[in-house]
Amino acid sequence: MKVLIDAVHAADVWTLGAVEDRLLDNGEETLWISRPGKDAVGELIEARNRPYVNGPPAGTSIPTLGFELLARNWRVWHTVRSFAPDVILTRSPSGVHAARLTRTPVLYDTDDGHVAGLLYYVAGPLADIITSPTATNRTYGKHHRKYQGYKELCYLHPRRFEADPAIRHDLGLAPDEPFSVLRLTAFTASHDTRQAGMNRRQVDEVIERLSNIGRVLISSEHDLPPTLQTLRIPSAPARFHHVLAAAQLVVSDSQSVSSEAGVIGTPSLRFNTWAGRHPYQVELEERWGLTKAFHLDDEAAFFAELDRLIDDLPAAHERQTANRDRMLEWADDPVDDLTSWTYELAERRSPLAASR
Repeated sequence: MKVLIDAVHAADVWTLGAVEDRLLDNGEETLWISRPGKDAVGELIEARNRPYVNGPPAGTSIPTLGFELLARNWRVWHTVRSFAPDVILTRSPSGVHAARLTRTPVLYDTDDGHVAGLLYYVAGPLADIITSPTATNRTYGKHHRKYQGYKELCYLHPRRFEADPAIRHDLGLAPDEPFSVLRLTAFTASHDTRQAGMNRRQVDEVIERLSNIGRVLISSEHDLPPTLQTLRIPSAPARFHHVLAAAQLVVSDSQSVSSEAGVIGTPSLRFNTWAGRHPYQVELEERWGLTKAFHLDDEAAFFAELDRLIDDLPAAHERQTANRDRMLEWADDPVDDLTSWTYELAERRSPLAASR
């Protein structure tokens, strides 16, 4: 079986890469389509040592994102015609559009769903199978399949992820030196239109507070001012989750990183305009207590919670570990389901696809 994997975000590489590992173990053939200029997507694929084709550069505004979608549709369509996959795995519209044009079965995974607005509606309804966590509070038709868990478990489940203590050496830290992570998002994705994260004043306040418990390391999608450049995380993107696992605390305006920290077992706070809107993140917060989100309008509450965590980090870590253990007892391994559904789609391969 030949599988084309369409990746437009770092989380796509991690999520679909875990499925790819299972497919490769079974002797299947894969090819990636990358996204130059988007938060280490290409670097992460290269770290996997897998073949890939570059898509067009990532857009950073509504006009350039629209152009990118058209250009990426053409690139994926062209790659489908040359590679002749039996199945396409994607978390973006282009993989779905190319699949429809070539009558290739496609699996579209989403944990944002309708909350992402147009990004979902130009892709989901056209997919052969839509997959999402059970936390999704809607059913997207007869082709919708739900897995009991979260996409982060595809790559951070204890079966596949074990924190490497050597990451402290990579970061230039002493073995017991405490540190925190501040993650900043560029908010240039299509679904981030009119959304926002922390401003410079708020970033400076977070850094000042976190400095009370040790070093502060920053992961940022955009350029940092000279005064903050020395705080940028020096390790490779493929090692980022080991950084999160070793941190005392993670503060972020990123959806994915907050969820990843929570699933790993590191206390995390998120501060942006998306707070309370993604069902799977609401479930991570309200059902499991694995992360906590605050809207930008709730600045006083955000900083009060940050101070509370800083004042009693040992208790916060104890709660986090207990909550993570409860979640893991409940959750299935999403890779099992996603791999099974990939093979199901391969069996539906159309006569046109079979003849390519």
